Amino acid sequence: MKNKLFAVVFLLIIIASPAHAETIYLKDGRVVTGKIINRGAADVTIKEGGAPRHYFSDQILRIEQDDAPVSLAAPADPAPKPVVSAEKVVLITEFIEVSGIRQSIQAIIDRIIAQSPPEKQTELKSVFDMQGIMRELMPIYDKYYSSEELKEISAFYRTPAGQKMIEVTPKIMNEFLQASVDAIKQRPKP
Repeated sequence: MKNKLFAVVFLLIIIASPAHAETIYLKDGRVVTGKIINRGAADVTIKEGGAPRHYFSDQILRIEQDDAPVSLAAPADPAPKPVVSAEKVVLITEFIEVSGIRQSIQAIIDRIIAQSPPEKQTELKSVFDMQGIMRELMPIYDKYYSSEELKEISAFYRTPAGQKMIEVTPKIMNEFLQASVDAIKQRPKP
């Protein structure tokens, strides 16, 4: 559940941010130009000629960014956002806190900023606004969870089992991702 939330938040941030054409220089001599659509700690996905291409960090020599921004944002939507009741805002905020989601989002933001070039860090700090992210999450959680469900889920996260889930889920995901990367690296290259 947390990973889906992170993916949604990350995509919202990317879509709302201006994108730049980038050139990836690979260690095997190939040069790939396009728009980076996902940049993780261990990999990069770039949209090249309409098709996404995935490269692992150990394949990449360097990445250069074109100075001309290309906007990925859709035109402004005139439809108003749904209003979330004050009671539901409290319950959603409590859920996001007790489940560790806010802390995880903040940790991801901090990593992205720390891995960015120093000249881009100030700009990224203004783009990754936690209060803005929380405002965007409210109608989404409101849509999918009733007040009673939020109370029950939050209560679970306060139990020893819920606390253990918060503690071990990132470890499980990291181990799984590393095992996946190792398995992919062992495959014969085309």
